[in-house]
Amino acid sequence: MTFGPPPSEFTQSRQEARGRGRRRSYVLAAVFVGIVALLVGGWVLWPKVSNSSAEVEKKTTPASAGDDIRESVEARPKGGVGHLEATMMARGVAPGKEQPTLGTWATKKTLVNGKGASLVAVKVGTAEEDAWTLQLPGDICAASPYVTVDGRTAVAYKGGKDEDACDHLVMFNLDTGKKLWDVPIPWKASTFDEPTHITMTRGVVVATWWEGTAGVDMQSGKMLWERGRTNQCNDAQVQGGKALVVSYICALSDDYKDIRYQVQKLDPRSGRIDWIYHAARHVYMNIVSSEPVVVAVEAGEAEVTDLLSLDDQGKLRATIRMDGDHYQVRCDPDRGNGCAGAIVTDDQVFVVSGAVSETLGNDTNWLVGFDLSTGKSGVKFDAGPNQQLHPIRMSGGRILAAKEGTDEVAPNTLVELDPATGRERSYFSFTLPPGVTSGAGGNTTTVTVEDGRIFFGNSVVMGSGKKSLPDAQWIAVGIGRAD
Repeated sequence: MTFGPPPSEFTQSRQEARGRGRRRSYVLAAVFVGIVALLVGGWVLWPKVSNSSAEVEKKTTPASAGDDIRESVEARPKGGVGHLEATMMARGVAPGKEQPTLGTWATKKTLVNGKGASLVAVKVGTAEEDAWTLQLPGDICAASPYVTVDGRTAVAYKGGKDEDACDHLVMFNLDTGKKLWDVPIPWKASTFDEPTHITMTRGVVVATWWEGTAGVDMQSGKMLWERGRTNQCNDAQVQGGKALVVSYICALSDDYKDIRYQVQKLDPRSGRIDWIYHAARHVYMNIVSSEPVVVAVEAGEAEVTDLLSLDDQGKLRATIRMDGDHYQVRCDPDRGNGCAGAIVTDDQVFVVSGAVSETLGNDTNWLVGFDLSTGKSGVKFDAGPNQQLHPIRMSGGRILAAKEGTDEVAPNTLVELDPATGRERSYFSFTLPPGVTSGAGGNTTTVTVEDGRIFFGNSVVMGSGKKSLPDAQWIAVGIGRAD
């Protein structure tokens, strides 16, 4: 199994329209030119990438086995019914006010979520028993979706005098809450209101913002490399996991009529560029997976029109057409890592279809696999009447997905999909507490599975109730099989 998307958002967040608007304002009307020619592997003259890898010291802390990105394999499904095993609430959020709750992670022992300037953990298997709290000097402004094999992850927080400066990185242990290091990054303000993003690959934490990107050693917190934007070019997205891949955008003319993208594979320890894949003009690109490399393309449209698979030298393997709205791959600049609606295995990419209305207005969908070498479709998983499938992550060679009921009768179910056999098996069915959303309604819910449990976490909560007595708000819940 290879690394596909990080813990999944069922659909785009409510920031999608805002993110797309910013991107479209940057490339102006050029993006909408009717370009039918997709990506070309030919040579294009590009401005020199700012890369300080030559200045990296030769002796850096080597990555350990614990620095690998976690790729948990779940036990085989047994069926049954699920029940709440962990809950996390926000209390005291004023009506009409937003409380940022960035980052949701889980281990066998803890459910962890960001909450303003704090990282908060509750014990799994209890109603709402606190495990630990880690207070940071400023509000959390970015969170890695990845976790290491030994249970560490990273967040960025606002630690400078500039209230908008997302300029400090922290790595911490999910089970204990121990802060392992806390370091500044060379964040710089820009004229564009672009968020900072964090990703991780083996041994390295990578932060990217509009003006630059930096790699930090996982063990020591030492800066390994930095690369900044030029007058014409900057990193648009950095995708971690099994490897480190960047989408890189250049405006090669002052009137923005010549916008071009590259896909670059980087060496995580040095920031060196290993290979480059060039895009045609006016084609927007998002990284779906870093290994195998799969790229989502918007060519002359405001939606994903194609998926491209690249080989280990950055050469085009196959083009997979998305057929308009027939498939629903959604890439949001604010998401930072991966794209919703697509999940990648060693040799296939599985894509969610558009919803199809049934009788009484209830919707269903399906998940289709496409071969990364040929682009041809293969096994198909149908959600069934009044249900929709939402892929979460890989577990060995199988896909973990949530099957959501679209009426008031069909339950929610955590299922395993086996591409080798086309078989579906159920872990357990479950209902969500009132006020907890599955993610299918265009909200900011993040969903992940760990140690036989499914977890739902919000990245923001909105206060309600009376000013003198605000309602408690759900931040995150964990649901496991009731034995």
